[in-house]
Amino acid sequence: MPSSLVDLRPNRRLLDHDFEGYKLNLQALPHFKFDLVSPVDRLFPDEVQFSFIHAKLFALHNHLVMDYWDYSYNFYYIDKKQQVRQISFENTTNSFENNVVYDVPAYVERKSGHFDLCLSFPSQSVAVVSDGTGYLHIVDTGVRNCRNRLWQTQHSTLVLGESKFFIIIDSRIQEKSNKEILHCLIQSVEQKETHFNSVLSLVTFENDNNSWKQISIKQMEGKGIVHYAAIESSCEAAYIASDNIFKFTYDSENEIIETLTKVPQKLIYTWMQTSEDISITLKLDSGCNKNLMHVNVMPLHIKVSYGGNTFIDGKLKHKIDSELTTWNIQDNGQVDILLTKSESSLWDEFLEGGDNNGEQIMDASLVEEVHWRLSHLCSETEVSSDQSVPGFSTQELEECDAASEEDTVLVRLDTTTHCVTHRVPLSVHQYLFSLKLDIHEVPAIGLRHDVDACIWQPYAKLINSDTWPLKHQGTLMAFGYVQSSKQNRKFITCPPNFSYSVVCEATKHLFIYQSSINPDCQLRKKTAGVMQNVKVGQQHVFNFDKYGEIIGINATNEYLFLLTENSLIAIQIL
Repeated sequence: MPSSLVDLRPNRRLLDHDFEGYKLNLQALPHFKFDLVSPVDRLFPDEVQFSFIHAKLFALHNHLVMDYWDYSYNFYYIDKKQQVRQISFENTTNSFENNVVYDVPAYVERKSGHFDLCLSFPSQSVAVVSDGTGYLHIVDTGVRNCRNRLWQTQHSTLVLGESKFFIIIDSRIQEKSNKEILHCLIQSVEQKETHFNSVLSLVTFENDNNSWKQISIKQMEGKGIVHYAAIESSCEAAYIASDNIFKFTYDSENEIIETLTKVPQKLIYTWMQTSEDISITLKLDSGCNKNLMHVNVMPLHIKVSYGGNTFIDGKLKHKIDSELTTWNIQDNGQVDILLTKSESSLWDEFLEGGDNNGEQIMDASLVEEVHWRLSHLCSETEVSSDQSVPGFSTQELEECDAASEEDTVLVRLDTTTHCVTHRVPLSVHQYLFSLKLDIHEVPAIGLRHDVDACIWQPYAKLINSDTWPLKHQGTLMAFGYVQSSKQNRKFITCPPNFSYSVVCEATKHLFIYQSSINPDCQLRKKTAGVMQNVKVGQQHVFNFDKYGEIIGINATNEYLFLLTENSLIAIQIL
């Protein structure tokens, strides 16, 4: 069954083409610092973790975990004693409170190849902890806003077996038949002969009478890094954004049926599309008679024949403007037909139900043109020779991480049929970051859209429908442009209300962009003979090099929280 192509169309009401950019504001933002009682536990890649995948997993690991189930400012980190510490921030007094809530069981001594400890909250009373050595702990936290309440381990398991280490990507609990079902999405790295693969394992546990047991494991594997991964809110699929194809390699519940290789058929024609039109090409013998060529096109039907032989005959997937159809036969026998779409969109099929006689080819020139049009947005770079090495650079590729020939694609993988049901091409939408908007939904995705950044919220596939809805929830004005010039960026984020956006370097600067119009701006421009105020936001620069490297970040509507190895900083956004 072919997958459906999902076209991302921004909501025009959430765009502002009159927004001009950001003006530097030299006023210092209030910030409050808390010295950690115990430093953050942090690992670095070793001699066996030399791939690009490892570099990303370690460099971009967010050590500051926010409890989205609690509406107060409660944060968690794991210290060098492998204790989970809760830090509460009181915004009325600008004070911090620190408590130890959990001692992570240590079954294995740390060694080469291990990962950072991870913490995830699938519900308001359950936590999932990975110790980085291969063990996964299911923990009863109780009501987490209660002070001095200690968490209790309910279940510990060596999920992937010995010498298989992982980090937690996502976790989710669902109620089913009066039982709690816990789903955990974890990522490990597996070395092949010439490259490294990312392995995503969906592990499922069942709670029966306060006793957890593992009931299934499903594994998906693909080459290279994973930009984004999540468990669908219905727990029927996994979402993966990557530069390479991911497919199921193991399922403890259902047999994975390999798709039989189809016998190649002789192609009669090829078709190529843009959002506005479709170009069809087929080849006849040179010196053919144009009078024998017949191209009959209606809004929802096409028939192409020559000398009594029919090459194309079927119902179009969507409507076209038949009156604008043009076609031509060249001297070498090549026939070119141009169809104009009635609506601007990308088709997942040319003919309804597909056509084995035709094949879609990708328009490489279109991709090249889009990149060329956007290239000027990245020209203003300021990188001096004394700048420190970035925490993570996409330029540092090794041979074992050979570049993909695929474009970045967001897919929906059905966990029952093992098939990709939907695809979202991201070749012209640079993936930027993800953020949590709703505790019951998967993290939203920040994608570049021209000079802006659009925030998209994926929802579960509609019941009894092939629709996979992705809703445009908000826009970060001009952020697609400003972030591209920050060569040393490490973390990118924004708050749930999209009132500001953040680019964080590893060791020196933090850039905050408030898109709300600056009332004190004196800039004017003349439009249609009338002087008008220029719509600009405010840019703040926060220098944190005296605090050390930023290893964790979380943005709320009123405060931005930064975690270093020895301190937690709360920056008030005015």
